[in-house]
Amino acid sequence: IIRNANYKKDNLAGLYKHNERKNTNYSNKDINKNNSIKNYSIKQCNTTYSNALKTLQKENNLQGRIIKTTNVVCEFIITSDREFFENIGEEETKRYFQTAYNFVANYKGLGEKYILSAKVHLDESTPHLHIVFVPVVHKLDKKSGKQIDKIACSEYWKGKDSYKQLQDNFYKYVTDNGFDLERGKAREVEHLST
Repeated sequence: IIRNANYKKDNLAGLYKHNERKNTNYSNKDINKNNSIKNYSIKQCNTTYSNALKTLQKENNLQGRIIKTTNVVCEFIITSDREFFENIGEEETKRYFQTAYNFVANYKGLGEKYILSAKVHLDESTPHLHIVFVPVVHKLDKKSGKQIDKIACSEYWKGKDSYKQLQDNFYKYVTDNGFDLERGKAREVEHLST
């Protein structure tokens, strides 16, 4: 499973608190706070997501018009079913999440520097990885003829089948890396509750 969600600036504080386990109480009763010590970072964010975004914009001269309704961050949640992780064990679980991280860093030419955080949660019933990244596209500026990097969620996810392409590419990447997984249905998808 690789699922995407897009976030505006106003959502970043809550996302940060959840992923980095900064809250004292959680509405999600599946979280066992005693096991939160087992969570780990593949890429640690040493500040809030808002501050990390500002720093990235400044250091990389990121273009793009950012207004209140602009999606500035995407988050992938990557997992499988609990049995998959029980069968492959702790070391292969770590390799699975590292493989998934490598996929995201290279998907659509993103670049690792635009990943704000990659956090593995082992304190819920099923292990999963939260990867928070800035949807940066690399394009040629028509006026200057120079390459620019631009925050552009709508361009990053351009095309009506962009999520299907993500699912297909992710499935191919992880199976090519030795993980025995089944691709979910591409058509007639049924969404199930938690």
